[in-house]
Formats: sequence, structure tokens, C-alpha cells
Amino acid sequence: MADYYNPTVVQQTIPNADMTALERLLLARIFESEEDGDGLYFFSENGPNDQFDMAVDELRAALAKSTGIPSRAADYMAERLKEVADGDSEVEIDFSATSWEFILQDIVRRSSTLDHVTVVGSFTCSRMRADGWGGIAMLITADAVKGKSTNDILDDFLTEQEAPRGRSHVLLRLDETAVRIGVGEVIAADPALEGLRSNAVTDDDIHVACCDVAEHIDLSEQKGAAMFRAALAAIRAAERRRKPETIVPDKPDTDSDKR
Repeated sequence: MADYYNPTVVQQTIPNADMTALERLLLARIFESEEDGDGLYFFSENGPNDQFDMAVDELRAALAKSTGIPSRAADYMAERLKEVADGDSEVEIDFSATSWEFILQDIVRRSSTLDHVTVVGSFTCSRMRADGWGGIAMLITADAVKGKSTNDILDDFLTEQEAPRGRSHVLLRLDETAVRIGVGEVIAADPALEGLRSNAVTDDDIHVACCDVAEHIDLSEQKGAAMFRAALAAIRAAERRRKPETIVPDKPDTDSDKR
């Protein structure tokens, strides 16, 4: 019989100040943890524990300390406690259907120091079975939870292999770091902006502006021109292959050669 493991690490230390008492309690049950400065480093040697029992009194106390702070964990636990019968001392917690990632996402949404959390895990097996090995990486931001496993990556490779034609090409990417540099250049070049410091323009200002430009700018003319130029270049390449090689005639003899 083979044993399967899922060693996992939350790569960022989670500040204690960013966690509610309930979130800290739950994360400490889902993962193992170590103190790291003013926060906790969460990890699991065998894999996150998404099903466990908790003492009802402990859960209620943590929930009471977390009142008034937006948290989906608090909403979820409040509903679970409604199902507890009189006299029950423990309640079963099951995150297998909802996943624990939303706890970390709520922390990121409220945090003044974290704009994302990354989670990396591996899949291992006590025997060398083909289905027992791999890994996964997750990016958790305020807006989304994204993840990709090694199987997903292999599927991407196979899709590229099976359909090499019809690939798309990025002609323009609006990079917020480059826009940040441009802010300083624009301020320096415009006398009307004298007195405005570039650091007064926040990263949120730049992000919102880039989203607005990306949504409303019309590049259809430039796209059409690029498609036309690419089509011409492809036709010329095909024409060059069609044409027979030019035969260079032998150099005629000169009088000096005859002599």
C-alpha cells in the first residue's frame, strides 16, 4: 500500500496583527506553524489538514474576539455553530468543499503589508508510482486565487505540441513599473507640475490608470497594420522559396587570360 503526501509551505510570514483570533486559530489547525518575528510561518510536512474537530468553547471564544472584522471564516464558523446541539463539546470543521485559501485571501485584503501570498506544495509518494509525484503553486491576492499544478503545466505543453499553428503574439504590454518611471519623466518635463513629487502618485493610482487605459484605448488600427505587415512578410518568405536559385554564369575569358 502506498502513502501519499502533500508537503506545503506558505512562503510569506503572516503578521499576527493581520490575523483575527479566529483566523489564527484555524490556520494553526490547518498547518503547523513557527513564530517568525511578529508573525507566524505556516507549513505542513504531510499536507494541509482540511478536516478536524474543534472544541465548541474555544471556537466561540475566538469568534467573539474577531467580532467586527470582515472575515469569511467568521461567517462560516457562525453558521457551523448554529448546527451545534446543546451539550456538544466539539464541532467538526470541514474545509474540503470550500478550501482554506479564502482565509489567506481575507488576510491579504485587510493587510497593510501583504499584497499577495504564495503557497507552494509538492506531491510525493512512499512508492515510485507515476501518479504520486508532482507539485502545485498558488498565488493569492485580494482579487483572485490562482493555482497551477505540474499536471496543468504538462497539459499546456501537450496543447502547444498538438496545435503549433494559430499561436498568438503579444505586441504591446502596459507595464506598471515602466509607467512609474514615465510619471517621473512627465513631471520633470512639465513646468505646470512643478512642486508635485512623483512619489505622490501611488501604486494604486498607476494601477487604476493602467486598467482604464487598457479598457478604453482602441488599437484596432495598429493591430490591422501589424496583421497586414505580417501577412506580407509571410508571403515574401513563401515567394523566396518558390523562386529557383539564380545561376551565376561563368566569367568570360579576357584577352589577358587568352595570352
